[in-house]
Amino acid sequence: MANASEELQYTTNESIENTSQAVPQFPQPPALPIASLVVGMVTGVTGMCANAVVFVVLVYARRQFGSSVNTLITNQSAMDFFACVFLTIAFSMSFPGAPTNYLMLGDVGNTVVCFLFRNRVLAISCQNAEKIGLAVIDGGS
Repeated sequence: MANASEELQYTTNESIENTSQAVPQFPQPPALPIASLVVGMVTGVTGMCANAVVFVVLVYARRQFGSSVNTLITNQSAMDFFACVFLTIAFSMSFPGAPTNYLMLGDVGNTVVCFLFRNRVLAISCQNAEKIGLAVIDGGS
């Protein structure tokens, strides 16, 4: 009878913090194989380097060879450079081991970063800007 009084501890659901409901989640794109991520990174870095060279050469040569065609190529190169930058960031965020949430940015910052970069919204916007730029220039002449 000496051990007749036992202590029982209960935990209620109110005291448990549920972090999965704290951050709203956008639908995540499907996971890509490592080979696709590597090809995407190599393509993005190569595109950044190539477009940076073209952009710098055309900016420095605009006084000597300034024409509307050079301006068009300069603008297209700048938009393609930024598309490659954002694509590289998006692919680097997709590697295994990369954090899925950036809570140090707060709820709004995490949502914005995940929406713009992880879903490749900025890269797609830059690619669309290139196409619109070509269509507007082509339709205007």
